[in-house]
Amino acid sequence: MANMILVGGTGRSGTSIVKEILAHHPDAASLPFEYRFIIDPDGIIDFYTSFSSSWSPYLADRRLKRLEQFLCHLAHEPPHHRLLSRFIRWANRDGKTLSPRSYHGWELARQLPNYEQHVQHLMSRLVTFAFPACWVGSESYRIRPRIYHSPPRSREELAEILGDFVRAVITDFLLAANKTFFVEDNTWNVLFAGEILSLLPEAKILHVYRDPRDVVASFAHQRWSPQDTGQGARWYRDMMTRWFEIRRALPQDSYYELKLEDLVASPERELRNVCAFVQIPFHPVMLNVDLSHSHSGRWKSEFSEAEKRQIHEILGDIIHRLGYDQTGL
Repeated sequence: MANMILVGGTGRSGTSIVKEILAHHPDAASLPFEYRFIIDPDGIIDFYTSFSSSWSPYLADRRLKRLEQFLCHLAHEPPHHRLLSRFIRWANRDGKTLSPRSYHGWELARQLPNYEQHVQHLMSRLVTFAFPACWVGSESYRIRPRIYHSPPRSREELAEILGDFVRAVITDFLLAANKTFFVEDNTWNVLFAGEILSLLPEAKILHVYRDPRDVVASFAHQRWSPQDTGQGARWYRDMMTRWFEIRRALPQDSYYELKLEDLVASPERELRNVCAFVQIPFHPVMLNVDLSHSHSGRWKSEFSEAEKRQIHEILGDIIHRLGYDQTGL
Protein backbone atom coordinates (compact mmCIF):
# COMPACT_ATOMS: atom_id res chain seq x y z
CA MET A 1 0.00 0.00 0.00
CA ALA A 2 1.42 3.35 -1.06
CA ASN A 3 2.08 5.92 1.68
CA MET A 4 0.80 9.28 0.42
CA ILE A 5 1.08 12.79 1.84
CA LEU A 6 -1.23 15.16 -0.03
CA VAL A 7 -0.28 18.80 0.47
CA GLY A 8 -2.91 21.36 -0.50
CA GLY A 9 -4.31 24.81 0.02
CA THR A 10 -5.87 27.72 -1.83
CA GLY A 11 -2.96 28.30 -4.18
CA ARG A 12 -0.17 30.75 -3.28
CA SER A 13 -0.39 29.55 0.32
CA GLY A 14 2.95 27.76 0.60
CA THR A 15 2.10 24.28 -0.67
CA SER A 16 5.01 24.14 -3.14
CA ILE A 17 7.65 24.97 -0.56
CA VAL A 18 6.17 22.50 1.94
CA LYS A 19 6.22 19.75 -0.68
CA GLU A 20 9.83 20.65 -1.50
CA ILE A 21 10.77 20.40 2.17
CA LEU A 22 9.12 17.00 2.62
CA ALA A 23 10.58 15.77 -0.68
CA HIS A 24 14.06 16.36 0.75
CA HIS A 25 13.43 13.52 3.18
CA PRO A 26 15.63 10.57 2.15
CA ASP A 27 12.61 8.24 2.12
CA ALA A 28 10.40 10.54 0.02
CA ALA A 29 9.65 10.69 -3.69
CA SER A 30 7.72 13.37 -5.56
CA LEU A 31 7.12 14.61 -9.07
CA PRO A 32 8.48 17.98 -10.23
CA PHE A 33 4.96 19.06 -11.19
CA GLU A 34 1.33 18.46 -10.22
CA TYR A 35 0.15 15.27 -11.89
CA ARG A 36 -3.50 16.47 -12.03
CA PHE A 37 -5.24 13.19 -12.83
CA ILE A 38 -7.06 12.85 -9.51
CA ILE A 39 -8.84 16.17 -8.96
CA ASP A 40 -9.09 17.90 -12.35
CA PRO A 41 -12.30 17.92 -14.44
CA ASP A 42 -12.90 14.52 -16.10
CA GLY A 43 -10.35 12.95 -13.75
CA ILE A 44 -10.67 10.32 -11.04
CA ILE A 45 -12.72 12.27 -8.49
CA ASP A 46 -14.95 13.84 -11.13
CA PHE A 47 -15.74 10.38 -12.49
CA TYR A 48 -16.23 8.97 -8.99
CA THR A 49 -18.78 11.58 -7.94
CA SER A 50 -20.66 11.89 -11.23
CA PHE A 51 -20.91 8.19 -12.10
CA SER A 52 -22.19 7.27 -8.66
CA SER A 53 -24.78 10.07 -8.53
CA SER A 54 -26.69 9.55 -11.80
CA TRP A 55 -26.72 6.90 -14.50
CA SER A 56 -28.03 6.08 -17.95
CA PRO A 57 -26.37 4.12 -20.78
CA TYR A 58 -25.65 7.45 -22.48
CA LEU A 59 -24.12 9.04 -19.37
CA ALA A 60 -22.09 5.91 -18.66
CA ASP A 61 -20.62 5.89 -22.17
CA ARG A 62 -19.77 9.60 -22.10
CA ARG A 63 -18.24 9.58 -18.61
CA LEU A 64 -16.13 6.49 -19.27
CA LYS A 65 -14.78 7.98 -22.48
CA ARG A 66 -14.04 11.32 -20.87
CA LEU A 67 -12.08 9.62 -18.12
CA GLU A 68 -10.12 7.51 -20.60
CA GLN A 69 -9.43 10.44 -22.92
CA PHE A 70 -8.30 12.64 -20.05
CA LEU A 71 -5.93 10.07 -18.58
CA CYS A 72 -4.49 9.31 -22.03
CA HIS A 73 -4.18 13.03 -22.81
CA LEU A 74 -1.86 13.40 -19.81
CA ALA A 75 0.36 10.52 -20.93
CA HIS A 76 2.12 12.19 -23.88
CA GLU A 77 2.39 15.55 -25.61
CA PRO A 78 2.92 15.31 -29.40
CA PRO A 79 6.08 17.18 -30.55
CA HIS A 80 4.18 19.66 -32.72
CA HIS A 81 1.91 20.60 -29.83
CA ARG A 82 4.92 20.94 -27.55
CA LEU A 83 6.70 23.35 -29.90
CA LEU A 84 3.58 25.42 -30.62
CA SER A 85 2.65 25.66 -26.95
CA ARG A 86 6.17 26.72 -26.00
CA PHE A 87 5.96 29.54 -28.54
CA ILE A 88 2.55 30.60 -27.25
CA ARG A 89 3.82 30.66 -23.65
CA TRP A 90 6.89 32.66 -24.73
CA ALA A 91 4.92 35.20 -26.79
CA ASN A 92 2.02 35.44 -24.37
CA ARG A 93 3.57 35.47 -20.91
CA ASP A 94 0.53 36.78 -19.05
CA GLY A 95 -1.74 34.10 -20.52
CA LYS A 96 -4.48 36.55 -21.47
CA THR A 97 -4.31 36.45 -25.27
CA LEU A 98 -4.05 32.81 -26.31
CA SER A 99 -3.91 29.66 -24.25
CA PRO A 100 -1.48 26.81 -25.11
CA ARG A 101 -2.49 23.17 -25.49
CA SER A 102 -4.30 21.96 -22.42
CA TYR A 103 -1.83 20.37 -20.00
CA HIS A 104 1.13 21.62 -21.99
CA GLY A 105 4.24 19.89 -20.63
CA TRP A 106 2.40 16.99 -19.01
CA GLU A 107 3.81 13.62 -20.08
CA LEU A 108 2.97 11.25 -17.25
CA ALA A 109 4.10 8.18 -19.17
CA ARG A 110 7.66 9.54 -18.94
CA GLN A 111 7.44 10.12 -15.19
CA LEU A 112 5.23 7.33 -13.87
CA PRO A 113 6.33 3.75 -14.66
CA ASN A 114 3.63 1.65 -16.35
CA TYR A 115 1.19 4.57 -16.32
CA GLU A 116 -0.46 3.63 -19.62
CA GLN A 117 -0.77 -0.02 -18.61
CA HIS A 118 -2.45 1.06 -15.37
CA VAL A 119 -4.89 3.22 -17.35
CA GLN A 120 -5.74 0.26 -19.59
CA HIS A 121 -6.29 -1.98 -16.57
CA LEU A 122 -8.51 0.64 -14.95
CA MET A 123 -10.68 0.91 -18.05
CA SER A 124 -10.91 -2.88 -18.31
CA ARG A 125 -12.39 -2.93 -14.79
CA LEU A 126 -14.81 -0.09 -15.48
CA VAL A 127 -16.04 -0.98 -18.98
CA THR A 128 -18.18 -4.13 -18.94
CA PHE A 129 -18.33 -4.32 -22.73
CA ALA A 130 -18.15 -2.12 -25.84
CA PHE A 131 -20.02 -2.47 -29.11
CA PRO A 132 -20.02 -0.75 -32.53
CA ALA A 133 -22.73 1.91 -32.56
CA CYS A 134 -23.41 5.63 -32.38
CA TRP A 135 -26.27 7.84 -31.34
CA VAL A 136 -27.20 11.50 -31.67
CA GLY A 137 -24.78 12.65 -29.00
CA SER A 138 -21.82 10.50 -30.02
CA GLU A 139 -18.49 12.15 -30.78
CA SER A 140 -18.34 13.84 -34.17
CA TYR A 141 -16.75 12.19 -37.20
CA ARG A 142 -15.46 9.07 -35.45
CA ILE A 143 -14.39 6.17 -37.65
CA ARG A 144 -15.91 2.92 -36.42
CA PRO A 145 -17.55 4.47 -33.36
CA ARG A 146 -18.09 2.32 -30.31
CA ILE A 147 -20.22 2.70 -27.22
CA TYR A 148 -18.87 1.78 -23.79
CA HIS A 149 -21.16 0.16 -21.28
CA SER A 150 -21.01 -0.15 -17.53
CA PRO A 151 -23.93 -0.85 -15.19
CA PRO A 152 -24.70 1.48 -12.29
CA ARG A 153 -22.04 1.14 -9.61
CA SER A 154 -22.09 2.02 -5.95
CA ARG A 155 -19.69 4.55 -4.48
CA GLU A 156 -18.05 1.74 -2.52
CA GLU A 157 -17.39 -0.31 -5.66
CA LEU A 158 -16.06 2.70 -7.55
CA ALA A 159 -13.90 3.73 -4.60
CA GLU A 160 -12.23 0.32 -4.60
CA ILE A 161 -11.55 0.32 -8.35
CA LEU A 162 -10.35 3.92 -8.55
CA GLY A 163 -8.34 3.70 -5.34
CA ASP A 164 -6.58 0.59 -6.64
CA PHE A 165 -5.60 2.51 -9.78
CA VAL A 166 -4.09 5.42 -7.86
CA ARG A 167 -2.23 3.07 -5.50
CA ALA A 168 -0.83 1.07 -8.40
CA VAL A 169 0.46 4.19 -10.15
CA ILE A 170 2.09 5.59 -7.01
CA THR A 171 3.45 2.23 -5.84
CA ASP A 172 5.28 1.68 -9.12
CA PHE A 173 6.69 5.19 -8.90
CA LEU A 174 7.96 4.55 -5.36
CA LEU A 175 9.45 1.20 -6.31
CA ALA A 176 11.32 2.73 -9.22
CA ALA A 177 12.65 5.50 -6.96
CA ASN A 178 13.39 3.06 -4.09
CA LYS A 179 11.44 5.29 -1.68
CA THR A 180 8.77 4.55 0.90
CA PHE A 181 6.36 7.49 0.75
CA PHE A 182 5.00 9.85 -1.90
CA VAL A 183 4.51 13.60 -1.53
CA GLU A 184 2.33 15.66 -3.85
CA ASP A 185 0.96 19.21 -3.87
CA ASN A 186 -1.93 19.34 -6.30
CA THR A 187 -3.47 22.75 -5.65
CA TRP A 188 -7.01 22.52 -4.25
CA ASN A 189 -6.88 18.83 -3.39
CA VAL A 190 -8.06 19.83 0.09
CA LEU A 191 -11.36 20.81 -1.57
CA PHE A 192 -11.79 17.13 -2.44
CA ALA A 193 -10.41 15.72 0.80
CA GLY A 194 -13.56 13.76 1.60
CA GLU A 195 -13.67 12.07 -1.79
CA ILE A 196 -9.93 11.41 -1.78
CA LEU A 197 -10.14 9.72 1.60
CA SER A 198 -13.03 7.59 0.37
CA LEU A 199 -10.70 6.23 -2.32
CA LEU A 200 -7.51 6.35 -0.26
CA PRO A 201 -8.35 6.18 3.45
CA GLU A 202 -4.66 5.70 4.27
CA ALA A 203 -3.71 9.07 2.74
CA LYS A 204 -2.73 12.03 4.91
CA ILE A 205 -4.03 15.51 4.06
CA LEU A 206 -1.74 18.44 4.89
CA HIS A 207 -3.47 21.82 4.55
CA VAL A 208 -1.04 24.75 4.31
CA TYR A 209 -2.41 28.24 4.90
CA ARG A 210 -1.01 31.74 5.30
CA ASP A 211 -2.28 35.28 5.86
CA PRO A 212 -5.25 35.61 3.47
CA ARG A 213 -4.14 39.12 2.50
CA ASP A 214 -0.77 37.83 1.31
CA VAL A 215 -2.53 35.14 -0.70
CA VAL A 216 -4.72 37.72 -2.45
CA ALA A 217 -1.68 39.91 -3.10
CA SER A 218 0.07 36.96 -4.73
CA PHE A 219 -2.99 36.11 -6.84
CA ALA A 220 -2.59 39.42 -8.64
CA HIS A 221 0.74 38.26 -10.11
CA GLN A 222 -0.38 34.85 -11.42
CA ARG A 223 -1.60 33.97 -14.90
CA TRP A 224 -4.25 31.59 -13.51
CA SER A 225 -5.96 33.71 -10.85
CA PRO A 226 -7.87 37.01 -10.60
CA GLN A 227 -5.79 40.18 -10.77
CA ASP A 228 -8.60 42.31 -9.38
CA THR A 229 -8.29 42.63 -5.59
CA GLY A 230 -11.99 42.20 -4.85
CA GLN A 231 -12.30 39.21 -7.14
CA GLY A 232 -9.20 37.64 -5.62
CA ALA A 233 -10.58 38.09 -2.11
CA ARG A 234 -13.92 36.53 -3.02
CA TRP A 235 -12.13 33.68 -4.81
CA TYR A 236 -10.12 32.99 -1.65
CA ARG A 237 -13.19 33.37 0.60
CA ASP A 238 -15.16 30.79 -1.36
CA MET A 239 -12.33 28.25 -1.22
CA MET A 240 -11.77 28.65 2.50
CA THR A 241 -15.49 28.56 3.26
CA ARG A 242 -15.69 25.31 1.35
CA TRP A 243 -12.67 23.91 3.23
CA PHE A 244 -14.23 24.76 6.59
CA GLU A 245 -17.34 22.81 5.57
CA ILE A 246 -15.31 19.81 4.37
CA ARG A 247 -13.08 19.80 7.44
CA ARG A 248 -16.02 19.23 9.79
CA ALA A 249 -16.69 15.81 8.26
CA LEU A 250 -13.09 14.56 8.13
CA PRO A 251 -11.60 12.14 10.67
CA GLN A 252 -9.34 14.06 13.04
CA ASP A 253 -6.34 11.87 12.26
CA SER A 254 -6.66 12.33 8.48
CA TYR A 255 -5.68 16.00 8.16
CA TYR A 256 -3.27 18.50 9.65
CA GLU A 257 -3.20 22.28 9.23
CA LEU A 258 0.14 24.05 8.95
CA LYS A 259 0.49 27.82 9.22
CA LEU A 260 3.19 29.01 6.83
CA GLU A 261 4.32 31.83 9.09
CA ASP A 262 4.88 29.34 11.95
CA LEU A 263 6.94 27.14 9.64
CA VAL A 264 9.13 30.09 8.67
CA ALA A 265 9.57 31.17 12.30
CA SER A 266 10.21 27.71 13.79
CA PRO A 267 10.93 25.23 11.00
CA GLU A 268 12.26 22.35 13.08
CA ARG A 269 9.42 22.46 15.59
CA GLU A 270 6.76 22.59 12.88
CA LEU A 271 8.38 19.90 10.75
CA ARG A 272 8.64 17.56 13.71
CA ASN A 273 4.92 18.05 14.25
CA VAL A 274 4.21 17.32 10.57
CA CYS A 275 6.39 14.23 10.63
CA ALA A 276 4.60 12.96 13.72
CA PHE A 277 1.27 13.46 11.96
CA VAL A 278 2.28 11.60 8.77
CA GLN A 279 4.14 8.98 10.80
CA ILE A 280 7.60 9.36 9.30
CA PRO A 281 10.84 9.98 11.21
CA PHE A 282 12.05 13.57 11.25
CA HIS A 283 15.24 14.11 9.25
CA PRO A 284 17.38 17.25 9.61
CA VAL A 285 18.03 17.42 5.85
CA MET A 286 14.54 18.89 5.50
CA LEU A 287 15.79 22.03 7.21
CA ASN A 288 18.09 22.79 4.27
CA VAL A 289 15.31 24.40 2.22
CA ASP A 290 15.48 28.23 2.13
CA LEU A 291 12.37 29.80 3.68
CA SER A 292 13.52 33.41 3.45
CA HIS A 293 11.37 34.24 0.40
CA SER A 294 7.94 33.75 1.93
CA HIS A 295 7.03 37.44 1.37
CA SER A 296 5.14 37.61 4.63
CA GLY A 297 3.29 40.91 5.02
CA ARG A 298 3.57 41.87 1.34
CA TRP A 299 -0.04 43.04 1.35
CA LYS A 300 0.85 46.04 3.55
CA SER A 301 2.85 47.68 0.76
CA GLU A 302 1.06 46.28 -2.29
CA PHE A 303 -2.50 47.32 -1.47
CA SER A 304 -3.92 50.80 -1.32
CA GLU A 305 -5.92 51.88 1.72
CA ALA A 306 -9.12 51.41 -0.26
CA GLU A 307 -8.08 47.88 -1.24
CA LYS A 308 -7.24 47.03 2.37
CA ARG A 309 -10.71 48.14 3.45
CA GLN A 310 -12.27 46.11 0.64
CA ILE A 311 -10.36 42.99 1.66
CA HIS A 312 -11.40 43.47 5.28
CA GLU A 313 -15.05 43.69 4.26
CA ILE A 314 -14.79 40.43 2.31
CA LEU A 315 -12.32 38.44 4.42
CA GLY A 316 -12.45 39.97 7.89
CA ASP A 317 -14.16 36.96 9.49
CA ILE A 318 -11.74 34.48 7.87
CA ILE A 319 -8.70 36.58 8.82
CA HIS A 320 -9.95 36.55 12.42
CA ARG A 321 -10.81 32.85 12.32
CA LEU A 322 -7.29 31.97 11.16
CA GLY A 323 -5.79 34.04 13.98
CA TYR A 324 -4.21 36.89 12.04
CA ASP A 325 -3.90 40.45 13.36
CA GLN A 326 -6.28 42.91 11.74
CA THR A 327 -4.83 46.11 13.15
CA GLY A 328 -3.08 46.90 9.84
CA LEU A 329 -6.42 47.29 8.08
